[in-house]
Amino acid sequence: MNIFLSPSPTPESSEDTLARQSDVTVATNITSYAEYKGFFVYVLTSITLTVWAAWSLIPDEMLNAVSISYYPDKYWSMAIPSYFLMAMLFTYVAHVLWNTEIETIPLDDVRNFVDENAVLAGYAGGDCDATEASIPWVWKYSSGVRDLPIGLVNEVLYG
Repeated sequence: MNIFLSPSPTPESSEDTLARQSDVTVATNITSYAEYKGFFVYVLTSITLTVWAAWSLIPDEMLNAVSISYYPDKYWSMAIPSYFLMAMLFTYVAHVLWNTEIETIPLDDVRNFVDENAVLAGYAGGDCDATEASIPWVWKYSSGVRDLPIGLVNEVLYG
């Protein structure tokens, strides 16, 4: 028997089952003519930027001289990008506030407790009774992902 030959994959292997149950999907298909679509978007955005710059920077008299007489007021050439910028800023702030106020687990929630599977820096086996003074790494940069005991976090944040 040759140990270097891998067994033939079965349709019900555990890896396939895990992949089907996962929320993460990896797309490996590339759409046809992707480079043409990307070039079209590049050209379209370049033309849009050029037209916007001409609309906002060229004086009205020069636009009328080349028979361009109907266009929106110059106010909108600055107002529309400003509205988009403020909408992006509002979205960023609203997202941060949503995550802080709505998505944060309350302090008395069961998911805040530490069990034996936690990866605690400086602790062995989930011992969470240490204080801030006994742990030198509380105020220093962490070199990896670690779970912090909720009691210590509350003590550091709220004194």
